Amino acid sequence: MRIHLIANMYPSKIAPNYGVFVKNTEEILVEAGFNVDKTVLLKEKNRLLKLVKYFFYFLKIILKGLTKKYDITYVHYASHNALPILFLKLFKKDLVIFTNVHGSDVVPEVPSQKKYQPYVEKLLDISNIVITPSKYYRDLVRSKYNLRNRIEVFPSGGVNSKTFYKREDKQTALKELMLDIDTHYIGYVSRLDVGKGWDILLTSLKKLRDENFLLNNKIKVIIVGDGKDKERFVKMVSDYELNDVIIHYPLLAQEKLNAIYNAIDVFCFPTTRKGESLGLVGLEAMACGAPVIGSAIGGLLDYIIDGENGLLFQAGSSEDLYKKIKFFYSMPENERRAMSCKAIFKANEYKVENIKDKLINIFLSFRGGNLYEEG
Repeated sequence: MRIHLIANMYPSKIAPNYGVFVKNTEEILVEAGFNVDKTVLLKEKNRLLKLVKYFFYFLKIILKGLTKKYDITYVHYASHNALPILFLKLFKKDLVIFTNVHGSDVVPEVPSQKKYQPYVEKLLDISNIVITPSKYYRDLVRSKYNLRNRIEVFPSGGVNSKTFYKREDKQTALKELMLDIDTHYIGYVSRLDVGKGWDILLTSLKKLRDENFLLNNKIKVIIVGDGKDKERFVKMVSDYELNDVIIHYPLLAQEKLNAIYNAIDVFCFPTTRKGESLGLVGLEAMACGAPVIGSAIGGLLDYIIDGENGLLFQAGSSEDLYKKIKFFYSMPENERRAMSCKAIFKANEYKVENIKDKLINIFLSFRGGNLYEEG
């Protein structure tokens, strides 16, 4: 079976985590024996160059679609890829489309994203199968667009157990990162963009710092991320006098994230995005034994069990996050260890080897131009 994989997000040396779930999905399909021909766009910061690259990216999608024979056209991110696919459908009525929707595809976070919604709706309507990263997002897509076609759940490529795993000795991770072995660490890994909650975390940390909670408990915070709000982030860290508390890495390869997740006591996931369709970084942290203090919103509700493998707090509330951080560090050591074990257990459900058959079966449900239900 020949698949045309289309994605406007894909990892590169400059941005190793950008669209890594697309690459994970591709690897599952290739290892299963599918013939995958990809047309992808790498991250570009220069706006003019980005527009030029999008033009040639769209052109390549159309030319490949018109001149080559594919059994399935597999689209990642409906909003940014709808136009060339809709154009292709005009000329190739038999085009079989599987669309994987994520985040702002369905819930625009900024006004500029709303203009794509009519095209998203049209693309999903003509898609043979729609794939969503979580049950939460599946229900959201179904209710918003009143879809009659099949909607499947596949968790964003899953957790790569070769990269994200619990190390036998936490000290090795701390030494690798040249961190103090006597200090406790909280982790945050995400883009420094609107809705990602980094500002909520900083506000919580300011209050903890003002009370000397961080100093008295020897706690620091590792933040990994870059983005449009970086300047505001740097200013806020300075204004809140958190420079001595925060260790900031702009971008890290996934292998380095393993060390981060193994070095921290707990992972903080303060997103406010209703379009947080899964939150794979939370699962990757859990796979390394870090419980998650996460917003009670979106796909996080699919895997964070409050009080068992992590803690949930009211989305957008720095006060509630502040309380949950204090609560976590007030827990006896044996309870924190038990929470860590349960985090690993839950993340195991999302390992690539445990979920890959789900994706493979979705694609195997296509035979000779027809789709049929398995079983």
